[in-house]
Amino acid sequence: MNTPLITVKNLHKDFKIYGSPRDRLLEIILRKPRHQIYHALSDVSFALPAGKSLGIIGDNGAGKSTLLKLLVGTLQPSNGSIQVDGQVAALLELGAGFHPEFSGRHNIHLNASLLGVPDDNIAKLERDIITFSELDYFIDRPVKTYSSGMYVRLAFSIATMVRPDILVIDEALSVGDMAFQRKCVERMNEFRVEQRTMVFCSHSMFHIQELCDTAIWIDGGKIREIGDSDKVVGHYEDFC
Repeated sequence: MNTPLITVKNLHKDFKIYGSPRDRLLEIILRKPRHQIYHALSDVSFALPAGKSLGIIGDNGAGKSTLLKLLVGTLQPSNGSIQVDGQVAALLELGAGFHPEFSGRHNIHLNASLLGVPDDNIAKLERDIITFSELDYFIDRPVKTYSSGMYVRLAFSIATMVRPDILVIDEALSVGDMAFQRKCVERMNEFRVEQRTMVFCSHSMFHIQELCDTAIWIDGGKIREIGDSDKVVGHYEDFC
């Protein structure tokens, strides 16, 4: 069996919930708790081998996006451990990682640099990214003027063109048009052929079954089932 690129052990993530901003201030001043604890994730454990793809499914509010943010490091766990080995490219919230005042072209260079792409390679990547995203006419406009679909086109093109070891994608693909969604699925299938590792969160059970070897069904912040994607999706659809 391949060595895991992602190993998650006994992961917990809690958030403090305040009734109002005043309660937060009073807690600081009085040094007495004025919050409730919301358990977003509880005792989540799994391992994802290199070259495999994992689908994450569940109802809204189950903790799927929280898990992805923990995997890419934008959130830190309350307890437990996460080990991720390799370069990670992520497509999470729309516009995340983009400077709104910069043009699409400038953001390509910025994101490619953050992902560790050598300067000599960025020029070639730039051409490929613009071609794939089909944003030629808009590429030199500030991204703050982009629609949600244009954000996804640019973000997905950057994330996949750098060929990371691990690709993490949230539900963002759902805002794209059908033609671009088809291109995205084709690109993700290329990743599977290249034996790259993917983590994909979606409400599209068809895409989870088509693109993922394994699926995790999260319910109320806990893993309800993990296993073959066809089997887990079938049980989740029966539940729904």
